[in-house]
Amino acid sequence: MADEEQQIIESSSELRIYKKINKDFCGEIIEIDKNKASVKFIPTDKMITDDNMLVHYGFIFSSASFCAMAAINKPNSMIIYSEVKFFSPIEVGNEITFKANALQSDLKKREVVVEGFLYNIKIFDAIFHIVVFDKSIFKIDFSSIE
Repeated sequence: MADEEQQIIESSSELRIYKKINKDFCGEIIEIDKNKASVKFIPTDKMITDDNMLVHYGFIFSSASFCAMAAINKPNSMIIYSEVKFFSPIEVGNEITFKANALQSDLKKREVVVEGFLYNIKIFDAIFHIVVFDKSIFKIDFSSIE
């Protein structure tokens, strides 16, 4: 395999976004490839909603959205819309695995399906709509757009 080909393969397997994100709150990437990613998330007692040790759904959503963005893995991208279904409450310490698959790869607007599993039981399902910009959204001159 040529060196150039090897670099392309390696770069698609490396996280190019969110390098400084707190993995305690979003989970750890366990697999990343072109248009796919998997994240392992283990909620802690800092994420509970009440005395029953149930995890606040915001942390579940955060980990799933992190997985979706990792599947796209493009700088200057952002989530603009999502449809989410939570199928089960989650207790502290339960390990959730999120799997993301991007349905498109070369469009500006992409859809990413994310599923979450606890012991091979589907507990989460979502579709994220992500827009990929050519440059940072904060550097776009909106005054020139009519």
